[in-house]
Amino acid sequence: MSEKASAIETVERFVGQWNSGDMDAMFAMCSDDIVWHNIPMEPIAGKPAMREAVAGFMAGADACDWKIHAIAANGNIVLTERTDAFALKDGRRATIRVMGTFEIDGDGRIAAWRDYFDMGEFEREFGGA
Repeated sequence: MSEKASAIETVERFVGQWNSGDMDAMFAMCSDDIVWHNIPMEPIAGKPAMREAVAGFMAGADACDWKIHAIAANGNIVLTERTDAFALKDGRRATIRVMGTFEIDGDGRIAAWRDYFDMGEFEREFGGA
């Protein structure tokens, strides 16, 4: 299996863990010192901080339905074009368009994850959640 394919497969499995709701499996795919940066928000460093942020964010959601529209890799860097949809606990559905960059470490875990999205769209979709 080529390095490019394994990096892509790692990211596809990671998105699949979000969609399945198996957060423990998702966190297991991350390095202990992961840096997660939802741009334009402040970066989150380390798995414990990421767990806390995910728990807070997902407190208002019942499920995820993320769709990868395009994916490409150059070595251990994977780029995605996605639509991230969430079923919110209040019955609404929130959807945002996202460009994501993932860096895979030598152990095959996600060491860095940056998502770029429009904050106005995020606020419109998640407002009141």
